[in-house]
Amino acid sequence: MECSAPSSRLFHGIVRLMSMRRRNLLKALGVLGCASIPGRWLPALAAAPAADRVADDYCAVNSGSRPLFVPAGDGWFGRLAPDGAPLTLRASPIAGTVGPWTQGFAVEHRGARFVNPTLILKPGEPVRIDLENALQEPTIVHWHGLTVDTRNDGAATPPIAPGRRYSYTFDVRDRGSMYWYHPHPHGLTAGQAYRGMFGLIEVEDDDERALRAALDLVPGRSEITLILQDRRGAVYDATDFDRLHGWFGDAIHVNGAVCSHLDVATRIYRFRVLNASNARTYRLGLRSADGKAMAFTLLGTDDGLLAGPRRCNEAFVASAERIDILVDLSDAAVGDTVLLETRAFDPMHMEMAAPAAAIDHAAMDHMTAPPSAESRTPAMPDHAAMGHGGSFPEGGLRTLLQLRVRERIAYRATIPQRLSTIAPIDTANAMERPLRLGFAKGRWRINDRVFAMGETPIEVKRDSVETWLIRNYFNSMPHAMHLHGFHFQVLERQTSPDQIAALKVDERGRLATDLGWKDTVLVWPGESVKIAIDFALPFAGEQTYMFHCHNLEHEDGGMMLGVKVT
Repeated sequence: MECSAPSSRLFHGIVRLMSMRRRNLLKALGVLGCASIPGRWLPALAAAPAADRVADDYCAVNSGSRPLFVPAGDGWFGRLAPDGAPLTLRASPIAGTVGPWTQGFAVEHRGARFVNPTLILKPGEPVRIDLENALQEPTIVHWHGLTVDTRNDGAATPPIAPGRRYSYTFDVRDRGSMYWYHPHPHGLTAGQAYRGMFGLIEVEDDDERALRAALDLVPGRSEITLILQDRRGAVYDATDFDRLHGWFGDAIHVNGAVCSHLDVATRIYRFRVLNASNARTYRLGLRSADGKAMAFTLLGTDDGLLAGPRRCNEAFVASAERIDILVDLSDAAVGDTVLLETRAFDPMHMEMAAPAAAIDHAAMDHMTAPPSAESRTPAMPDHAAMGHGGSFPEGGLRTLLQLRVRERIAYRATIPQRLSTIAPIDTANAMERPLRLGFAKGRWRINDRVFAMGETPIEVKRDSVETWLIRNYFNSMPHAMHLHGFHFQVLERQTSPDQIAALKVDERGRLATDLGWKDTVLVWPGESVKIAIDFALPFAGEQTYMFHCHNLEHEDGGMMLGVKVT
């Protein structure tokens, strides 16, 4: 399904110039990153005094908030360990649904009923799943982050029509982590995912079990999954603005509800966070009720645990990315409240200097762009005022979840300093492949191309190693780039915007969230990100995968290329 090109009048509406004071404020907001932090409590945030923050942030003080929904043994996102048994996922409307979703994957297994079950798998376990399409439109499922062949990947395969079935059969070949599954029918992905068709996959390996044992972590009690999704009603009806920028909602839901709270004790908690939003990026951090920033420990990212823990104060999390964090409440007092929030940042949407600049990036040479994002004329749209998306613009401050300390317990545990082993990819003989992200003729593109089923503009040799240099134009917007079928390592970030450069943890400009295995990486306007990929394949024959932006409106609009491994 092709999406129509936004009109030139729309582009003129986007480019309302704003003062440089905005950029100076955001520069001040970006000074606290991931590092070795001497104390748990950091200086008060620079954004505003606590009283001002509370006035604009009703979730921070909402005494009527509801308890956080935590998935249990069945129902929505219930934990299901198939142990090799066959399952049937029935993609269907969900009657009498709990939460905001209207569609999902219904499963019946051993007398229990699930919707979008969290699949608990082990390395080497065989997976046998039948997808049954009870929707009124085609669909197919992609196993995001898992190493599977083309037939099971759910992207190069045509979607199945209503009333049809598709069988998946594969073995789990991946390390311990939280992966996920979601629809991937080209042109229909964004709407189906927004309506609720996605679920989690937890692969449990020896490193996972060792971590849980060391910290006495129990899923559903001291280890909690947080699913972030911004919403604006049940109906998905994307406009030209949505197709250009992405679908943004009025409110941010955590596990299906707004302004939830979790009652906690004085111990360490693990939170495994998925950004299931169509397009929104979050700048996640913790603070006390009086506005003091609180550090957390980063354990892992998309595809598993880091080599060792990292103390952080905040992390950007783009659509489809996951982060795995620990929050230490051992020294908290009963009655304290800790707030999980998304902090203010510059979303950098369509940072053009003039309306004409937005019309065609393909004719531009990226390497001739200004050397610094600060040197160009700022042109930031006021999204809410322009009618872009919902009433809560990307980059706004909002509290997402209250952690209410209700019980003091005796708890003594030390975070292990070794979490896993990560061998760097050997790039000594790697070929470098340039990839450009831009906009032309009303559509977002990769290397000036848009997706066509059956075409594979990227062709690589089996068992080869490549480095990909992903360059985003200065007058663009952030793109969360996802590769199917393979995990990769981030080698370097170049010419990052100030709010990202302030968070770097090494001389190569990398962020703490870049240090592990990844399947999705956020590339900001004016930034270049180099990744390393080992194309070793355990499957016979030629295989085809996808590389695309995980802003789902961009993906549906064609910002995706086929990748053939021969």
